[in-house]
Amino acid sequence: MGGAIALVPGLAGCSDGDAKAAPTTTTTTPPKVDEAAFPHGVAAGDPWADSVVLWTRRKPSDGSSRDLRWEVAEDDGFRTVVAEGTATASPERDWTVKVVAQCLAAGTGYHYRFIDEAGDRAVSSPVGQARTAPTEAVDQLRFGVVSCSNYGYGQFHAYRHLLERDLDAVIHLGDYIYEYANAGEGETYGTVRKLEPGHEILSLDDYRTRYAQYRSDPDLQELHRRHAMIHVWDDHEFADDPFIGGASNHDPAIHGDWDERVAAALQAYTEWLPTRIEGNRIYRALEYGPLATVLGLDRQRRFLWPEDEDGDHYLGAAQTAWLHDQVSGSEATWCVFAQQTTFAPVSLEMTGGGWRAEDRAAVLDAVADRPSDLVVLAGDIHRFHAIDVVTDPAAYDAEDPESGGTAAVEFACGSITSPGSDWIGNGTQVR
Repeated sequence: MGGAIALVPGLAGCSDGDAKAAPTTTTTTPPKVDEAAFPHGVAAGDPWADSVVLWTRRKPSDGSSRDLRWEVAEDDGFRTVVAEGTATASPERDWTVKVVAQCLAAGTGYHYRFIDEAGDRAVSSPVGQARTAPTEAVDQLRFGVVSCSNYGYGQFHAYRHLLERDLDAVIHLGDYIYEYANAGEGETYGTVRKLEPGHEILSLDDYRTRYAQYRSDPDLQELHRRHAMIHVWDDHEFADDPFIGGASNHDPAIHGDWDERVAAALQAYTEWLPTRIEGNRIYRALEYGPLATVLGLDRQRRFLWPEDEDGDHYLGAAQTAWLHDQVSGSEATWCVFAQQTTFAPVSLEMTGGGWRAEDRAAVLDAVADRPSDLVVLAGDIHRFHAIDVVTDPAAYDAEDPESGGTAAVEFACGSITSPGSDWIGNGTQVR
């Protein structure tokens, strides 16, 4: 199974699969669902065929650490618990808990919960749902695809519309949070809802507070409860348009040390997102049997953690080599890029788009000799489009898919709330 290994505190285990008392594995008193005890709900992420990442946050009123029991069951009554363990919510990780529930069956829907048994009566988190990836052939996969969720610019009702869909997972292509300030307290990008903290987020406490506000939104919280999420960051999880040593909205004289800000953003992200991440490496593979392999990419890597050998590679040297290995070795019917910006050229001269022409051509060369067909998902640009990725405009015929000019297809999703960009016709866009 491809992908990075999650660095997650807590114990991951498997039960014997026997029917258990519906309450918990340690008491016969049914736990009471207490949303006030778990105000940020639950979340699942990065489903593999045999495991999934589970998340919650539990901060006691006295601010102490708290041991939690977690359970995964075949039924929402938790009579057949198939995986269980314990984990500690501690102030060192902002009282967040991430565990990897293992020994699960492939292509199966599960229910999960976290339980605090410290009081007179056990209290439970809301019950979450997640589906593991299949290993056998399936007829179809269904993913919700979202990006660019700016709390300050509007409501998150678009998330709500995904709740009734039968989805294998939700793919979020980045800008899960935005770092901006309220009007009058710094650079502002949206004034529909007030932000916490009010200033531009810079410190670890700032980033944690902003994530907590986002995860208090009922629509986003319910989306996480109902569907596992595959997430890749873009720039606003850190700061707008990073470059090596800084960002477009980072002034060291005002905002402090850039590396410290990046470290704070990374730590808060690692705590709050149910994502498999190894250090600062977020690019990873998720296999969905013979039908598809989803490759999550990181376009900010060469700016946030540059290496001497990166050069002008769009993804940096190490990630580029990894991607070519993944693409050239894939035997799945579909190879899906979950990434941030446009891949396809947008002019007859084969220029434009977010990717450099050289990087795009190298990927298409790697795909050409393999059975996989390439689908590129793009976010960032705040508008929808569907594009044939063309290598030879002279040979391309939109009415004839076998004409030889099409090498892949690209689908860009619009934003959750960030305003749609203007398309002037010469490649210029706003935001």
